[in-house]
Amino acid sequence: MPELDEYLYALAWNNNTSVVVITLIFYEYVLQFEKEVTFVWERQWSVMTYLYLAVRYFGMLIAIISACWGGLFYMPEAKFQI
Repeated sequence: MPELDEYLYALAWNNNTSVVVITLIFYEYVLQFEKEVTFVWERQWSVMTYLYLAVRYFGMLIAIISACWGGLFYMPEAKFQI
């Protein structure tokens, strides 16, 4: 079963990488939130404001989904014999 060990190692590596990516994403958002409030939320709203917010927060959602499950799309399926 050395093949199973390789798959478990790859899954653990994916999980650890996911935690790092999510942490970095939220850290960047926390650092930029004050500027975002000043320059986006407190201004008069326009089409560009809506586009900015959609791209920023939809992008965060996509990045988190990719961080959590993105690596699993590329991992080969383990063949178990019972």
